[in-house]
Amino acid sequence: MTRSLPRSLSLVACLSLAAFGCAGEGDTRPGGAPPPEEPERPDPPDPPEPPQKSVPYDTLSEYGFFEGALSALRPAEGVIPYEVAAPLWADHAGKGRFLVLPAGEQIAASEVEDWEFPLGTIVIKTFFLGLDRRDPSSAARILETRLLILGEEGWKPHTYVWNEEQTEATRSVAGARIALDVIDASGSPARAQYLVPNTNQCNSCHERDDRTAVLGLITPQLNREIVVDGAPRNQLAWLEAQGIFRAPLGAPERLPSFPDPFGDAPLDARARAYLHGNCAHCHRPGGGGGVSGLVLLAWETDPSKNGVCKVAAAAGAGTGGNTYDIVPGAPEESIMIFRMRSTDPEIKMPELSNRLPDADGVELVRAWIAAMEPEGCGAAAPAPDQPASP
Repeated sequence: MTRSLPRSLSLVACLSLAAFGCAGEGDTRPGGAPPPEEPERPDPPDPPEPPQKSVPYDTLSEYGFFEGALSALRPAEGVIPYEVAAPLWADHAGKGRFLVLPAGEQIAASEVEDWEFPLGTIVIKTFFLGLDRRDPSSAARILETRLLILGEEGWKPHTYVWNEEQTEATRSVAGARIALDVIDASGSPARAQYLVPNTNQCNSCHERDDRTAVLGLITPQLNREIVVDGAPRNQLAWLEAQGIFRAPLGAPERLPSFPDPFGDAPLDARARAYLHGNCAHCHRPGGGGGVSGLVLLAWETDPSKNGVCKVAAAAGAGTGGNTYDIVPGAPEESIMIFRMRSTDPEIKMPELSNRLPDADGVELVRAWIAAMEPEGCGAAAPAPDQPASP
């Protein structure tokens, strides 16, 4: 199964940037001339020089992240594009991701997660929606750009909503509701509704142990193949060649990596990558869903922590009348599938940032559960809202 995501934004960027490679879907692609086979470690690139006043700025253009027309997302010197292997579903939206480090500073990267970033680091993520879902290369509307800025008190989120003219994005604390006309997958006109979360809602995904954390910038998400000048290249190796790491991470093939959830890797690896990208920010120790005991980190392989034959921590409508988070071989009896399919704000998972179920994601996880052996959960357990018998 191959997911079709809007990629017109990356096509626009590629048309205006000869240095960018243009293969893949959804995200802008890292580019630039490849370095020699064994380059010396370069100095990190200098970031753009924004106006001399304190962040956050009122408009996106004030940061100086992009050159020329803002909507082309042509990165300025020192603005580094990147991609993740397993992105978060966001109601068909594609994303362009960029990273900016302070001048002369570098990242202390680790083999898995919890990279250490210098103060002043900015992570940029722009969301755009293709206007014809039958054609991934159709025109797109840019909707919002989210920033995470690392200061003395930790990471702080800031959201910028784009105008209809696509010439500027203005900071919004309250979020927004955007309606636009699209052509759906059947070729029929449709009205799409996109929700820009308020800045407080950002922490529903990014908060861990009462601190805001970066999600996508971890080794297994970035250890993937990209296209640079029309040729395949490992992204971690490419990023290292840009001089952003304090020390080499080592051979990419020896580091953990997530497969494309909708590629041709083994089903178990693809499902775990998908659940990590869409669920593990909450369902992990210290996350918002950590108290449930359900852990969906890709590297957590204890079946009971993954939800296999695990009685739900809370009862009520969220169970759909089911008892276990996952029933091996029986996805229709599994709470996980029920909640992934729901559109009820009180039931659906993930809670943000979607209004629509991810049909491909549901099918992937359904197939994963259906393939589990042995089937069933043995003797029936008491319903989660009933006390166990003595």
